[in-house]
Amino acid sequence: MYSEHIESFQGSCVMDFNRAQDWKGVNAAYRLQEEYDDEVKVSDRLEALLAQPGCEQLTSLVIGAWSGSCEGSDSNEIVALLANAAPKLPGLRHLFLGEMVMEECEISWINQSDVSPLLKAFPKLESFRVRGGTGLSFSKIKHDNLRELAVETGGLTRGTIREILLCEFPALEHLELLLGESNYGFDGSVEDLQPLLSGRLFPKLKWLGLMNSEIANEIAAVAVNAPLVSRLETLDLSLGNLDGEGVRSLHGLAAYPSLKTLNISHHYAQEADVASLKNVLKCQVIAEDQQAADDEWRPIVHAE
Repeated sequence: MYSEHIESFQGSCVMDFNRAQDWKGVNAAYRLQEEYDDEVKVSDRLEALLAQPGCEQLTSLVIGAWSGSCEGSDSNEIVALLANAAPKLPGLRHLFLGEMVMEECEISWINQSDVSPLLKAFPKLESFRVRGGTGLSFSKIKHDNLRELAVETGGLTRGTIREILLCEFPALEHLELLLGESNYGFDGSVEDLQPLLSGRLFPKLKWLGLMNSEIANEIAAVAVNAPLVSRLETLDLSLGNLDGEGVRSLHGLAAYPSLKTLNISHHYAQEADVASLKNVLKCQVIAEDQQAADDEWRPIVHAE
């Protein structure tokens, strides 16, 4: 669960922007959001932001809750609004769409839309993070400068996974997919990840997160034989329901000397299994937040 707003984004301090007086220069990452029954909309706040001196040099922008984001209104209007504003934000390099905490809207209730118009409108964007999988889609697009993509969901559909993997991101180095669970939209399997794990996509990818997943054990079992892993520096399988079976599968990562970090935090493995894994692998193993094992229910971190 996301219980607190982020305080920094891509190295910049995040500040709420509500009116012109909140402008503190281009070094901040400004958050545009609406409170419940707020008379001032995100569109109004964006208009005020664009009127500030030097806004064309702004590099980071965070979009939080918008009117109806949890009640049926998807992000289509917000996406169009931002895309239309692109000529006035030529310096934008980092964008977060849907940065909401659970009190505003649970992750699986955030209504998204096709977000590819943002990538098209901002060809120099280097990182894009989106939260919420309901209605989320990616039209097939090529983006030459995107280095980091993060998709945070409580349930990522098979269709959306395929759409992401059909996009061309030749500069992509960092990919996070929070896959989620079937109760909240995940309907895929490890087979849907094979185009990615084959290593044929995203030639510069070095950091891969297949996170927050109810099929963490299955992912672990196939990852150890995936051609992509031979060039990864970081593999992140955190936030899911990995248990002793999955941890034992990960012993196979010993065959990949380029791997520097493995993250399995929020896991259901016994201490002995984790200790054995750390003994076998030469890379750093991050295994925080051990959970009590339950044969019937091993919840992931971000679901509803």
